[in-house]
Amino acid sequence: MLGTMTAFLAILMVLALRNLAKAALLPVYAVRDIHRGRYARGLFLLSCSGLAAWTLWAVTHSARPKPAPVAAVMYTG
Repeated sequence: MLGTMTAFLAILMVLALRNLAKAALLPVYAVRDIHRGRYARGLFLLSCSGLAAWTLWAVTHSARPKPAPVAAVMYTG
């Protein structure tokens, strides 16, 4: 049972690493396609990689609310 679970998790990890490598190489594939004359596919891949990079940046740099000034917090009216 433990060996089966370990093998299953190992397969999942290999698939995840494979997909991560594909995503990291997406801009390389896009430039290669543009260079070979496949402009539509190359620009599509380039826009997908740009959108993915923007999404990752937006998730990791989420806007935080600015703290209220201390005087406004202490004022009770």
